[in-house]
Amino acid sequence: MGAITHLIEIDVIVVGDIQSEHTSYAIPEWIKTNVKWWADGITTDAEFVGAITHLIEIGVIVIESEWDAQLAECAEFTRAYQRLDCENAIKEEMMREQYISTATQYIVGPVAYYYPGAHLENTAGGQPLLTIRMYAINQGDDNITLSCTGPAICNYDVTDGASAFKYASTDFTSGSITLKPDQGREFEMIFGPNIGYGGTTFVYDDSRQYHFRINESFGSVSIPLNFD
Repeated sequence: MGAITHLIEIDVIVVGDIQSEHTSYAIPEWIKTNVKWWADGITTDAEFVGAITHLIEIGVIVIESEWDAQLAECAEFTRAYQRLDCENAIKEEMMREQYISTATQYIVGPVAYYYPGAHLENTAGGQPLLTIRMYAINQGDDNITLSCTGPAICNYDVTDGASAFKYASTDFTSGSITLKPDQGREFEMIFGPNIGYGGTTFVYDDSRQYHFRINESFGSVSIPLNFD
């Protein structure tokens, strides 16, 4: 499996989502035949790589990632809270690496914000709901606080160029998120119905361009929103 793992790591084999419902790990005869044909020069490299990729995607060949190995080590803890702390720390690092490798980075003062895209949907009653999930990393040497104490007093909002929309829901704890140096944190904001406290009702018009605005004491940025 080491050779196959190496081919994945250098992007010779590109694997999509692995299907977990396959429980049989017997190598089909057709792949054995393909290996022989490839060794004999009958089939091309591309055809051989395609066959191996297919086996990985359907779960016949399972490649253990570095994260899988680290999570497995957590099972060595005998106390449940220690095991949970271990798993949570690894999952947090996994999420951080995922944001860094796939999301768009915006630098605001000492903080790097990673934006992977926004999600827009309608409720059964027709109210548009805009969900924005981001990851912020403090790249500075001092503690940094992200502030959002309520809809009317929040350093984060959405604009369509004419109106400013305040959040309907957020996971800012007690109105703020404090990040130590090199610490990261995911946060989510939902824009939709007016919840009061100086809030607004989010309105979507596909003829307008929407931006998510950050206006902290340490810097500001306006991020164009791409809806999925």
